Amino acid sequence: MRAALIECGLELIQEKGVEALTLREIGSRLGVSRSAAYRHFADKAALIEAVTEAGFLTFGDALQAAKDNTSGDFWTRMNAMARAYVRFANEHRPYFEVMFAVPPQPGCASAIAGERAFAILEQTIREGQEIGEIRPGDSTMLARAVWAQVHGISTLRLDATDPDFVALSSEVLRKGLSVSTSSG
Repeated sequence: MRAALIECGLELIQEKGVEALTLREIGSRLGVSRSAAYRHFADKAALIEAVTEAGFLTFGDALQAAKDNTSGDFWTRMNAMARAYVRFANEHRPYFEVMFAVPPQPGCASAIAGERAFAILEQTIREGQEIGEIRPGDSTMLARAVWAQVHGISTLRLDATDPDFVALSSEVLRKGLSVSTSSG
């Protein structure tokens, strides 16, 4: 039932936005009582927390898969991860909307899942530093700079109608990543 409530919540977010998300509406759509929904989530905030956690887990898996399943040099893997980020934002828009709407409380499940996703990028940055592809320095700060660039492209992509946007975003990302992380 919990998974069905989360899935229905995502559908509602897709249709009407996060503001329209209520346990009453979700219960109604699923044909269950309000009390049934409240047995799984104390309130709307608890449901949003669960959606956010699920989103970050799926997102982290996408980043890790892009890194692991891409052969080639460091920059090829970084580009694959950046494209996975943009693709996730485009293909999982309700998750993306909720994941970045409100910062999670430290230590909660969604924060831990988000930290895992960020750690995948930070580890990749450190690997690039070890082989001389990325300048030395604070890997956390460099990862934040890369994250911000890719997040910006992803957010712009949500509203893009240009069919060449993926190719354009890939080029913009490559140049931006090169400037932010260049060892030269």
